[in-house]
Amino acid sequence: MLFDKPRSGYSIKSNMLESTSRFWQESDASIYPMLKTLEAEGKVTSKNEFVGKRAKKMFEITQTGKDEFLAWMALPAESETHRDELLLKLFFGANTTPDETIKQLRLKLQQSQKKRAQLTIVQIDTLAQIPDTHTHKLFWEMALKNGLMHYDAQINWLIDSINCLENKFGGKNGNKN
Repeated sequence: MLFDKPRSGYSIKSNMLESTSRFWQESDASIYPMLKTLEAEGKVTSKNEFVGKRAKKMFEITQTGKDEFLAWMALPAESETHRDELLLKLFFGANTTPDETIKQLRLKLQQSQKKRAQLTIVQIDTLAQIPDTHTHKLFWEMALKNGLMHYDAQINWLIDSINCLENKFGGKNGNKN
C-alpha cells in the first residue's frame, strides 16, 4: 500500500477494505504495530502532516523497504490454512436435520451472491474507470477475476448441494441417516 505513495494508517486500512479485503485482511490492531515495527527496522519513515489543526502521521516506504518488498514478491507464495465453518458443519451434517443443513447452505448462498454482486460493482464502477494504461490495472483485474470466479464456483456448488439434499431428503425434518 505504501509502494505508490505515502499513506496514513487509516488510509492503508481504508484502501485495504476497498481492494484486498476478499483475500487479505488486517485489523487496526495489526496495522499500527506493524507500521511501528517497519519504522524501527528502517523500512518506512513517518512524518506528521497537518490537516487544519490535526496532525496526521504519514508513512513512506524507504529504499530498504522497497528492496525487501521486491525480495518478498519473488518468493513462492505460502499456502494458507483454509478454515471454512460451513464445510465443517456440512462434514458433520448427518448429526442434524437435512432442513438445518439446507438452511445453512441457503444463508451462505445469499451471502455469496451479495459478495459477488459487490465485486461486479467494483468491476463496473471502479476498474472500468481506470485507464488501460494505468500500471496496476491488469493486476487488479486479475485479482478481481479470481474473486468473481471463486464466487461463481461457490454459488454453483451451493445450488448443487441444496438440490442434492432436497432431492435426497425432500426437505423432511429429522432424518439423520
